[in-house]
Amino acid sequence: MQKVLTIMATCLLGILCASAALAAEVKTDYFTLNLPSGWTQPQPVQSAQGATMAILQNAAEQTVVTVAITPVPLSAKDLATQTLANMKAAGFTVTEPMLSGDAYVGEFSKEQVKGVSYFGANGKLGSVITIMGASLDAGKKLLKDNFKPADSKLFPTGF
Repeated sequence: MQKVLTIMATCLLGILCASAALAAEVKTDYFTLNLPSGWTQPQPVQSAQGATMAILQNAAEQTVVTVAITPVPLSAKDLATQTLANMKAAGFTVTEPMLSGDAYVGEFSKEQVKGVSYFGANGKLGSVITIMGASLDAGKKLLKDNFKPADSKLFPTGF
């Protein structure tokens, strides 16, 4: 879990340093995501120690979406509980994980940052999809309209 948070933080910092590159489609072994106008992928999908992470941003909406998949044998509930506890320990205000279909959802905030994370699991892999920024609705619309999972058990069914 610590590795996922470290990768996520590193990738988010990379957004600040990377020049935005327009990509029409983000494709991994786990999902495909078509990027509509206004959305960019500031760096290629990152993979390290069995984890995969994609970062997407919409500068006009001031929104960032991350999709992380990691090899953890946890349930979606346990993944959500542990991740939100780690965030709380880091000073974030977090909600309790809430069941949403087969997935769990948790909201968080810290100073000017607000967000929501969706947690899924298929028994071998865990997924965390996080939307952060001024407009969470823009991220939810991106995912609702354009996210296509390769394994529907690994991801939430709705955003």
